[in-house]
Amino acid sequence: MRWIFLCSFFCRFIAKCEVYYEVYLILLNQGELPKTTASYPEHKLSLLEKFGLYHLNLFYQEELTHNVFDISDAELARRVRKISLKGVLSSVFIGVVCVFPTVWVAVYFANASLLVYWSWFGGVTLVSVAIEFYFLFIIALKAVFEVSELINMHARQKDFLKNGVFSVQHILARTALELPDPPLKVLGIDPFERISKKNLFVLGLLYKLKITATNFVLKYGLKFTVGNTLFGTSILYEALPVEAFWNGEVIQRVIREARLRLFGFALANHLVDELLHEKALYELSPEARVGCMRAVGNAVVMAQNYHPNMVILLLHFKGLLHLEEGQQYDDWNLFLETMNKVNEKERSFLRNLFTIAVAFDGKISKLEASSLRAAYGDQHDFFHPRVIQLTHHLKHGELNAAAELCKI
Repeated sequence: MRWIFLCSFFCRFIAKCEVYYEVYLILLNQGELPKTTASYPEHKLSLLEKFGLYHLNLFYQEELTHNVFDISDAELARRVRKISLKGVLSSVFIGVVCVFPTVWVAVYFANASLLVYWSWFGGVTLVSVAIEFYFLFIIALKAVFEVSELINMHARQKDFLKNGVFSVQHILARTALELPDPPLKVLGIDPFERISKKNLFVLGLLYKLKITATNFVLKYGLKFTVGNTLFGTSILYEALPVEAFWNGEVIQRVIREARLRLFGFALANHLVDELLHEKALYELSPEARVGCMRAVGNAVVMAQNYHPNMVILLLHFKGLLHLEEGQQYDDWNLFLETMNKVNEKERSFLRNLFTIAVAFDGKISKLEASSLRAAYGDQHDFFHPRVIQLTHHLKHGELNAAAELCKI
């Protein structure tokens, strides 16, 4: 009976890994994309993404007028914690309610014939998994929607981002359901250039494996220490706290990622508004304007994780600079050469922009870290602490603190 019960958790694991199979297929096909100025590949929406978009459109959208930068970081953190707590409690409740029937049937029909056991166990497991997944998706979608309402992103989308695969609605749907973002090349910059596609898939798979591994370790740890029952209750019921814990963890992970993406979206808009207001870009030489795209392009490639924040930043600067494809904007050596050619004021501007781009996904990759000294040169002691601070602020949801460091 024990091995049969293990099969149910293996089935749950397989179901939760289907999303990562989609990631793998998209990454394998990425190399065939055409090199156009801004090439959206033909992105056929998966059933899950359509599901997410449909339900996001059902949620009531209030007429919001507030500016997120008028809300203190402490208040933003408090509101996000409230959203997170509600999502965690809801997902924990759903996890316990949906796993309990499976465990109860496994225990109750333990000594029944295989036909009777599998009829009950298989049927109850399929129904409970379907119900659990549905409600977990709804909880995640509602949580990321509430974060977006807090940021008031619907009122701040640029015209070229209102439709298409990188609109707020699409980003929210993919974030909530942990779906991959479609590959996108801008001015020939390839975000996947230095990414190991197999490693991305394996890392995602290992994350999902933790749920099955936790259950396995806990169950057999109890079996070898206390036996098949604990206080008269089958140790199979340990599946309830395991499922509850991981459901809560996944919702928190989704909300953290939604906060990072939406804060990045807001900061990109804020940065562009500041640049337009100060007319800083108009004062740059043609060489420095190309350097701006190379600063962002190299940060995108060296990030090695294809985060949508980086793509949004690329799209914004493509719209601002009006540059043509063909100047190798993701070539690191050309970026360094550009900084040597421009004047001191423009060099400082490019280093500021590179700092923002490096930090924009909330982490600094090993490749980025090893390249900072070459990029910062004699200003390394000034810019290095800044990129560390900005990364910290973005990762921990300190929007206004991050905005202060995004001034160029």
